[in-house]
Amino acid sequence: MALAGPAGAGDRARRGPVLTGVAAVVLAGGVGSRMHPLTADCPKPLLPVGPWTLVEHQLNALERAGIRRVVLSTGYRHEDFLPLVARCRAKGVDLTMVVEETPLGTGGGLREALRRLPDADAVVVLNGDLLSGHDIGAQVEGLVDSPSHVVASVHVRDVEDARPYGSVVVGPDGIVTAFVEKSPTPPSLTVNAGTYVVRPSLLTHLPVSGTASVERDAFPALAAQGALVAHREDAYFLDVGTPAALVTATRDLLLAPWPGAAPAPLGEALVLDGAEVSPTAALLGGTVVHPGAVVGDGARLDAAIVLEGGQVGAGARVTRSVVGRRARVGAGTTVTDAALGSDEVAGA
Repeated sequence: MALAGPAGAGDRARRGPVLTGVAAVVLAGGVGSRMHPLTADCPKPLLPVGPWTLVEHQLNALERAGIRRVVLSTGYRHEDFLPLVARCRAKGVDLTMVVEETPLGTGGGLREALRRLPDADAVVVLNGDLLSGHDIGAQVEGLVDSPSHVVASVHVRDVEDARPYGSVVVGPDGIVTAFVEKSPTPPSLTVNAGTYVVRPSLLTHLPVSGTASVERDAFPALAAQGALVAHREDAYFLDVGTPAALVTATRDLLLAPWPGAAPAPLGEALVLDGAEVSPTAALLGGTVVHPGAVVGDGARLDAAIVLEGGQVGAGARVTRSVVGRRARVGAGTTVTDAALGSDEVAGA
């Protein structure tokens, strides 16, 4: 994607060779209900983590792996993605968009995208709200080097509590023997970390039409057939599904960026061009103030995000929170662990 930024030149030097025959799909069609109210007027993958949207971080990670042909699978507010697609294509990225007119689930969205990639040798599949620092290129190579009957590879990692995730049972040879979606009694502490590499033949394992789930309709059956392998790597991993997770991702980007993150200046805070911040305000903990936002005298922002046009009044305190577009935090008001939607007002 050749994102321009302070770390651009060094970042490009670390990029690997182009993986010919390998494409990618970013699943970005969901409504993002857990991210409400921030998704009331913006698709979740277009929410910013630092100066870049979530999906731009994913495109950057793909380019680092040498993958420059991408299909963006959209649905909810799909027209909002058009400016991003145009910008990326103008920079030479082979980015196309498919649209779900009705929600199709992960399997349905992937099915329609794979139909655009019949000539690919392998396809990396990313969920639009996932940030991962694992080695995508190594995961691709693992599938390409597998026997032809192996259809897909899933990135897995171990956790202390597997109940919030799909759990995976992996044999000593790396073959997945069981794939179980979220369960109160998971069979292992090894979980699905959400990045897949698949062969186009996965299409034959999905329903030909309608809603489908990769995790329920395809992977359990592939595991039973010995056609699913694991790429085990303990790397940075964050499901950016809630406002709190968006705050965490932004803080991590500024204070300790993960491999594959789009370049951004390191530091306690980032004030983007067009924002107005009082010299007496304190910005800490990975705070980002976006263009058109205003932060008043004596305000204190700690791990906060102020989106375009947001206003934080004099003496206000905003901690681990998101101030939405054109939202306002009144003078002297305290906002903690919260998210204000567009045009919302907190305090007087």
